[in-house]
Amino acid sequence: MSVLLPMQKTSLFLCCLLGIACSKTTSTTPAPGVQEYIVTPGQTDPAIDSYNNPHYAYYASGRSPKNAVVVFLPGTGAEPKNYRAFVQKAADQGYHTIGLMYPNEPAINQLCASSGDITSHSRARLEIIDGVDRHPGIQVNAANSIINRFVKLIAYLHQAHPEEHWDQYVVNGQPAWEKIIIAGHSQGAGHAGVIGKHYPVKRVIMFSGMDFLNNGQIPDWVNNTTNSDRYYALHHVNDELVPYNGAKAGWITLGMGAPSDASTPPFTTHTFFTTAIPALPLPPHFHNMTAVDVYVPRGKLDAVWDYFLR
Repeated sequence: MSVLLPMQKTSLFLCCLLGIACSKTTSTTPAPGVQEYIVTPGQTDPAIDSYNNPHYAYYASGRSPKNAVVVFLPGTGAEPKNYRAFVQKAADQGYHTIGLMYPNEPAINQLCASSGDITSHSRARLEIIDGVDRHPGIQVNAANSIINRFVKLIAYLHQAHPEEHWDQYVVNGQPAWEKIIIAGHSQGAGHAGVIGKHYPVKRVIMFSGMDFLNNGQIPDWVNNTTNSDRYYALHHVNDELVPYNGAKAGWITLGMGAPSDASTPPFTTHTFFTTAIPALPLPPHFHNMTAVDVYVPRGKLDAVWDYFLR
């Protein structure tokens, strides 16, 4: 698949999303009975020494427990506070939920798309996931990795709230992958996709994200149908950063199947497109509207979000 992502577009995304995070965070309020916990990574492990913006975690009392945790990974330069609506919805349905802060710069497609190396994306992402040195463009150690941040946050939440049974999501010091729904937006979607190829997660949910190489070759993790029945995705047809046709080609290669319209339930497919108008017109609004709180149009994505969380 041949998709181009100019450097200036990625820079625009970073600047706009960071600006929104600072000046237009939503006043998303959890539903009655949904507890919100705001925890900095450094509170959970003193060895975590970068990207210390807070994690957001949620637990709902009085719901039928799913005994599964939804872990959401933000996009490049963003924070969990920018994605509270989706994780709160999941908590209201009985999931334990976490918006996880992690090292989310540089943008992996910007780093790898022009490399001509089909292993570049997966090596870079895996280093961020587990902290093992694989890619010269990434410097993430084990303490700062996604896995360690998740494990230490679970331990922290269990110690603070043992009655909520957070401890079921870590076994022998490692994530209980079969109980984890891993979701993410943009860069976070790519990490979620790679995690689903290497670990037996319950489900993968990708918002506005797909890896590619400018020379038309396919990154190795995309050219891999492992666990494809557990993958789900949503993309806007006018996405400014990851063109829809490129995302669709990636879904087909992954074995996820052809997409359907997110506005017309009931749903039976794994991939979806939307043509809804973003709630905020500041670009890249089409890229962000699938998951970033201030861009999500009220009521337009509820049905497909519920389908992902069923």
